[in-house]
Amino acid sequence: MATMITAECINCGACEPECPNNAITQDEEIYVIDPLLCTECVGFHDFEACAAVCPVDCCVTDPNNVETESALIVRARELHKEIDFGEGFESRFSKKEETPQTQVASKKAENITPEKEPVVPVPQENPGLPKQEPAARDPVAQPSLEPAARPVNPPPPEKRFPGQVPESFDALRSHLEKRTPFAGLLPKATLFLLQPVLGALSQHAKENLEKTVNHPFFFSALRATALNIFLDMLLYPLILMALAAVWLGPDVLFNRQINIYILLGLVLGLIEATVRLKEPIFHAKPVEAASIGAAPYAPIVFMALEGFLRGRSGILRRSSVPVDGFYGQGFVEKLERERRYGNVYTVEDWGDAYFLRLEFPRVIPEIGIPLRSELPDEMPDYDYDLSLKEGQFIVKGRCPDPKVRKISSSVGAFPMEFATIIPIPESVEGFTHRRNHKLLEVLLLKAHGLERGIHHRVLQEA
Repeated sequence: MATMITAECINCGACEPECPNNAITQDEEIYVIDPLLCTECVGFHDFEACAAVCPVDCCVTDPNNVETESALIVRARELHKEIDFGEGFESRFSKKEETPQTQVASKKAENITPEKEPVVPVPQENPGLPKQEPAARDPVAQPSLEPAARPVNPPPPEKRFPGQVPESFDALRSHLEKRTPFAGLLPKATLFLLQPVLGALSQHAKENLEKTVNHPFFFSALRATALNIFLDMLLYPLILMALAAVWLGPDVLFNRQINIYILLGLVLGLIEATVRLKEPIFHAKPVEAASIGAAPYAPIVFMALEGFLRGRSGILRRSSVPVDGFYGQGFVEKLERERRYGNVYTVEDWGDAYFLRLEFPRVIPEIGIPLRSELPDEMPDYDYDLSLKEGQFIVKGRCPDPKVRKISSSVGAFPMEFATIIPIPESVEGFTHRRNHKLLEVLLLKAHGLERGIHHRVLQEA
């Protein structure tokens, strides 16, 4: 074995599903590589897959245990007897420098001039005969230089499952989107003006509002918090001044004694701001990553604005995009791997329903498939099953293509099926769905929404 995992391993598990030989397992503290199963990915990759995905670069070459390419090839054939690798192995040994013999041969090949094509004489026109128009080009007899149009597969028939409501997905979605409180300009402008008050809410509530509005000009969680702290620095002195006027009489507002109450109000506002911003102040956390506490009167604000805020209460779950070792943004290959495991989905709360968007795999992965050339670039459309049971919504995806399933059966990081279990916070009594190519959209209808007669209003609007 020429690959080992050092003590810097952080137990992230990124390497385990990438190994084509299942040679990587989790030990007590770090992952380890079985020397009897490791082939340095010979026959599958021209690089070591574990080293390519490791976020801390702890999959390294063992200088005390170096093996030749021939030994690795023999081991790969023994481990994968069902695969005919042929002679064209892909490995990190494959890219060899050009030998002097091949250089001479290539120079000779460059000096060879191609044979001249025979000149076909062009028939001269007879002035005595009428001029003939050129014959129309037969597209069958002479192939076109334009690429053939990609065949469009007919959409699969709509599937129905137990618990699915009779109304269509499009009708229900249109109805629910019209009922959201931030659909028009007036609600957004009202939200913009209420930012100093809404800044008193918890960090989770403000982030949900920010994601729901999806426009930083109308609402920003950080801006609302800053405006609320500034508002409290004005509000607390005014409240204490009002209490002093009630207790001591209105004349106290016009003498120096009122300055004590103003100073006390400013101190209260400063203490509250320090407690709410304790993570950025005392733990040196960036404001964007810190958890900022709510104001003492946050429950009063929530109850007063509950009617206005009812509807979309935010995104409950957003897909994480793996990159930079294991998680991050922008790395398409690892995002596609998450799709194969059913992990790329988003759940939004629309008030009367939950809106689920789940992405199916899109491309055939490049993860060490010896017969990769026999597979298409695009992943075949997945078959799926949906079920609602005991506070959970279950999505089961399956690739039905027998050829893809047969070839991928020998690759551990290329599963052909997945089951995604999505917890539902509130009671859901029914759902409707739509599958558009590689995207599954589901509306999970809450029980209280059905009680208010969503179905009847949808039918009337239709």
